[in-house]
Amino acid sequence: MLRARPTGQEPDYGMKMRLRHRSHPGTLAVAGAGLAALATCVAGGTAHGQQELVIEYSAGRTIIDDPWRAILWRAAIDHERGIFYVRDSEEPEGILGFSLLTGERVRTYLAPKGHGPRELPEGVQSVAVAPDGRVYIAGMVRVLEYGPQGEYVGGWTPNAPARRDGSVCDFDGQPAVPIVGGVLRRGHDGVEEGIGPNVLMLGSNPDEWIEVEGITDRVWKAGAARILCTQDAAFVVLEHSDKTDSLFVYYRASNREGRLPIPAELAADQALTVGPLLETDGRGHVVLLGVSFITLFDRPGGFRAVGAVLDPASGCHAIIRNPEPNMLQPTFQGIYQDSALVAYRYREVGRENGRTVRTIHTYANKVALHPLRRVSGGPCPGMLESVN
Repeated sequence: MLRARPTGQEPDYGMKMRLRHRSHPGTLAVAGAGLAALATCVAGGTAHGQQELVIEYSAGRTIIDDPWRAILWRAAIDHERGIFYVRDSEEPEGILGFSLLTGERVRTYLAPKGHGPRELPEGVQSVAVAPDGRVYIAGMVRVLEYGPQGEYVGGWTPNAPARRDGSVCDFDGQPAVPIVGGVLRRGHDGVEEGIGPNVLMLGSNPDEWIEVEGITDRVWKAGAARILCTQDAAFVVLEHSDKTDSLFVYYRASNREGRLPIPAELAADQALTVGPLLETDGRGHVVLLGVSFITLFDRPGGFRAVGAVLDPASGCHAIIRNPEPNMLQPTFQGIYQDSALVAYRYREVGRENGRTVRTIHTYANKVALHPLRRVSGGPCPGMLESVN
């Protein structure tokens, strides 16, 4: 039985590598050295304060190490209850919840593909957790809501264009999705609420949209947006083709729009991929999750920045790095109790035509928590307080 290599032991990318695709669960690009840079780096906005942290892969504890496990994409973390939710090939039409303490499966949420009241027409696209433990499972056009113990609560079909990533969040107790110019939130009485001074909601007459300048491009970009919400604000990042250097921030009480800069290094890296993704540390801070692609390999110094933690109130932030460049097997999934939650992509090593070929799959069979170590800068008040 093949297993992922222990932490910290990364491949020598000077050897021949290759890109391989399989139907399921899939594989990731790991290609040869000497790739040309595919895009020009963009500089992010300037935020106040910075500290640099490194993930200590030699320390920490393993949560899951199961050769039969195939975790397909990133986690949504319930910080209060110590559970992380993922899609896994064990239940292709649903979401599984695992204990961050023991690694045991503690929740199963079914969301089969279909057109029924408890189904998603295009299948599962994303998952989000509310502060009270409710779980939202979203497809491209519909959101299903479940209680903390897995009971079905109801569904919502936003009056909005399809979302290719299925992004959803809990915005002050109700599900919300990104739309053109802002955020659409389900109201307590079922009436939808548009948030943002320039939000564009679907009206009863679709012909009205035709008159909006650049509407086709704006709808396309909003369809790939990612969203994260706190009680008071929604944070939205548009698709990478915009080379985004900041998050849009939409405040519900005042209906105003703001910006939260992405640290420049992470913004430049993620302009070459499809990131960043959004999470929270459970303490009111925004966590950015970098996406590692082959396009990053030939950057000066290699791909090292894997994420960041931002204080939306002050702009103070922490950059999170790998200790070595171009580490593709471990993937940063978020922050839990001041540690980095890391999933390890399954890796195979073989020989082909006399050369070593290493294949890194897009699914993970190992999950671990690793401590963070500060290497420069000073701490942000109230952020990652136990990190030395």
